[in-house]
Amino acid sequence: MFGLVGLMPDYSMIVVGANMGVSKMTREHLGISLALGVPLFIVITKIDIAPNEKYLETLAVLTKILQSPQAGKNPVALPRGADSDNTNVGMYAKAMPDKVICPIFSVSNVTGEGIPCLRKFLSLLKSRVKSSG
Repeated sequence: MFGLVGLMPDYSMIVVGANMGVSKMTREHLGISLALGVPLFIVITKIDIAPNEKYLETLAVLTKILQSPQAGKNPVALPRGADSDNTNVGMYAKAMPDKVICPIFSVSNVTGEGIPCLRKFLSLLKSRVKSSG
């Protein structure tokens, strides 16, 4: 979901493999999004193949980076599993333009875990581009 006003995106979705953790490229993409002031959210993928310790480490590193004074974000790790279906993602989608909240979704493309929650969130995001017509 990206708009073209001066070629600035509406949002930035940073995708991180739970099995690989936070890489140098992940840090670079976070830095670019933060430098541009683009509201961002994180999607941790491959949770079906990542050892739980590695997943928790990835989540902790992302949280630490986002909470740093340089980033100034409020990361919110959304629940996994059946609980994710009951999450009020509308509240997070509505808060995205303020650029402070940073939802963190955990998904598996193989099992489908977390996908409905992410899909609902994406459908609720509003374009930040103001229409002139």
